[in-house]
Amino acid sequence: MFSVPSLLLPGDVELEVLGKTVSDSLGKVVKAIDLVAKDELSRTFSVALQDGSFVMARVGNTNMPPVIIESEIATMKFIREHTSIPVPDVLSYELDSRHPLGPHFLSEKPQGVRLENVFDDLPDAAQDALVAQIAKYILEVSEHTFPALGSIVLPPASGSPALPPLGPLTHPSFYIDGRAALPLARGPFRTAREYFLACAQRELDCTRALFTQGAPPGYQRELEESQLQVERSVGLLSDLAQRCAGLDGDDAPLARFALDLHDIGLKNILVSADDPTQICAVVDWQCTSTRPLWRCARLPYWLLPSLAAGHDHARTQRLAGVFEQAVAGDAAFLRALRSDDTRHALDEVAEYDAFRDGFLVLPTLQSIIATLPGGEDVDGLKKLLDPSTLPGRAARISLMTSGSNALYMAMSPPASPLLDSPIGFGRKAFRYSMPPTPIFRSDSTFPHYLP
Repeated sequence: MFSVPSLLLPGDVELEVLGKTVSDSLGKVVKAIDLVAKDELSRTFSVALQDGSFVMARVGNTNMPPVIIESEIATMKFIREHTSIPVPDVLSYELDSRHPLGPHFLSEKPQGVRLENVFDDLPDAAQDALVAQIAKYILEVSEHTFPALGSIVLPPASGSPALPPLGPLTHPSFYIDGRAALPLARGPFRTAREYFLACAQRELDCTRALFTQGAPPGYQRELEESQLQVERSVGLLSDLAQRCAGLDGDDAPLARFALDLHDIGLKNILVSADDPTQICAVVDWQCTSTRPLWRCARLPYWLLPSLAAGHDHARTQRLAGVFEQAVAGDAAFLRALRSDDTRHALDEVAEYDAFRDGFLVLPTLQSIIATLPGGEDVDGLKKLLDPSTLPGRAARISLMTSGSNALYMAMSPPASPLLDSPIGFGRKAFRYSMPPTPIFRSDSTFPHYLP
């Protein structure tokens, strides 16, 4: 028995099902269950057991493919077995969508406090030590080279390859807002250029899916106007992907694929309550993927300059220097860390929603294209950056803002008369089925497909 409210979880999954699943998997009595986090991909629970211990449960949402859960499991196992990064042990898992709970896994609940709760109060020396350790973790992970751009999946039961196989990318831009139901190309991708072209096609396909919802004629006209903007953005994104220098073979040392951890946040790191300089665990590995080294070797977002009021610029600069010093022994990583070129602008804009964020995506792409070597359009760029126009101000913001939040100020789309909420791509396009899932195995030819 266990004490939980009599209610349903998001996705119509009963708490009782989760409690029974934990009891059956671990052979222990469940005392209480708390929902601690949820998003469009999954829900996370803290489960208290009768013996006083705790476990964590990650449950995939019903509209998401099992690979979302599988990839996180595979990534945690790989990091735990092949690096010095402390990662909670996966206790049990199930990937069959027919299970009453759906795809899920149970893991240890590590001890410690979240670093975000104590970091600001630590002395400089302690902050420096922690940043140096995080930098070494990111560098250590980057030393493992993968054959393609994708997300790790579990190896076959009959083998244990040196490197785990790669499956499709699990980045939210390919799944949220109904996109999981669309037959998008999700990888793995042989090259970065192939990935960026797939991002452009993704935005075009998702926008076209809006026309399958049977909206009233007036609303369809609004969609048609927005689609023209998306098509312009997609065309520019494709052009930039073809023309951008340094993506693949023309900068081979930085083109190799490694696991990208630069999005690691202070909330993902647990430290000892007695000695906050000791990292106990790194948690939340959902959506981790392989990327080119020029993307992996980046400062975490919380070490970037910020325009926010009260931001401590001196501290940020000091800690960024500590991070750089910690990785200085790897020349390629250091060169990638110091680079800030068109590749990074392309990478950032490729993850945005060209329909919802088109207000900012289009002028950003136009500004990038206008400044490519050999193709400068000075008069056009001045017009584009005209501060008296809304797109001009948007382009100026994007050019003056660094880091992963440069396009954060994008406008939201109008409310859909069909959904009574902001529209999402393909929400009603459930007739689509997921395509075969390509995977890469280090001991086989390229690519294979999961049944």
